[in-house]
Amino acid sequence: MSMPWDILVQGLSISLGITLILELTFSLFWGIRNHHDLWLAILVNVLTNPIVVFVYYYVRLRRLPLNYGWITIVMETFAVVTEALLYKKFSRTVQRPWLFSLSANAFSYAVGELINGIR
Repeated sequence: MSMPWDILVQGLSISLGITLILELTFSLFWGIRNHHDLWLAILVNVLTNPIVVFVYYYVRLRRLPLNYGWITIVMETFAVVTEALLYKKFSRTVQRPWLFSLSANAFSYAVGELINGIR
């Protein structure tokens, strides 16, 4: 069974675009106005989102006998931890990087689930 690359690339692109819009909006509501930290929010999502989405699509499209719920938990945890560590190290204004990362990811995940439910 070959990987349907067009579906994968489309899924990665759409997911990243929506995630960037949601997490930048969340950042602004959180009170982040510093351009450095807004760019950091973009960069951490460009780093983590494609990995998370790729693993999810790979497991689904290959029909691997894995629990999708656990894959989602593991990958979202990877994203939260990676982003929190990057915010902690490189942010100029994010005071609570762990809470910020968890909240931003929970927000974008929940909205993503709503969008997927509507489609």
